[in-house]
Amino acid sequence: MVTLLLCACTVMGFAQVNHATPKAGHLVTEDFIQQNLIYPASDLEAGNKGKVVVAFHLDEKGNGSNYQVKESFSEAANGNALDLVKKILWNPATKNMLPVETDMEYTVEYNAKAYKRYWKKRERVAVPLALEADSSYQIYELRQLEEAAKPYFADGSTMPNYILSNLKFPEAAKVGEIHGTVRLNFVVETDGNVSNITVQNSVGGGCDNEAIRLLQDTHWIPAVKNGKYVRSHNMQDITFNFGERNYQDGNSY
Repeated sequence: MVTLLLCACTVMGFAQVNHATPKAGHLVTEDFIQQNLIYPASDLEAGNKGKVVVAFHLDEKGNGSNYQVKESFSEAANGNALDLVKKILWNPATKNMLPVETDMEYTVEYNAKAYKRYWKKRERVAVPLALEADSSYQIYELRQLEEAAKPYFADGSTMPNYILSNLKFPEAAKVGEIHGTVRLNFVVETDGNVSNITVQNSVGGGCDNEAIRLLQDTHWIPAVKNGKYVRSHNMQDITFNFGERNYQDGNSY
């Protein structure tokens, strides 16, 4: 009996704690931050770099509150950093496999040289927006909307054409003859950018990462609710098929 009690106490003494994590994963979340970072013009011109640390609280469901800037290299960067961190969706922290509330910090890095290099290779897409944006950060489902979000392509293209023209069949998928449909869940933000991309149906062989890459480069006309642009949950299927022409190299797989 004594031995059993000692063992029980030992097990209880080592609680299994898992930290909260972004639903999209750390790498995809970092990509979102990089794509949507707005560098203060004066700091960019001066080459100033640093970080903005945002502190906040997560409840047992992963909902954030009490966002505030804890540390900053430039007051002009605070608004953008706060906005980006508020848009991140989280898996809650757990203790002994049970969700628990926790205090969090997220650091947004600002590097002038890296920022200039990034945007030298890319162009910002100006989505034509005609309505005021909702500022509540609430995310709506399709059934709650007056108008659903829809893809926007400046050249008048469509999502199927965009996917066919830009999809690169992963080498590992070719070798392993892996094919199928990757289903992605994501949020369309009030500025038309996508965030919080997660894989609902995985194919593997690099197809998941390629599907995410394609979606990250899209822009959307945001959903509408009560006459304002709002955040909305969305889904996109991207299919990898053998026997269809690969639009990057002209071959069929």
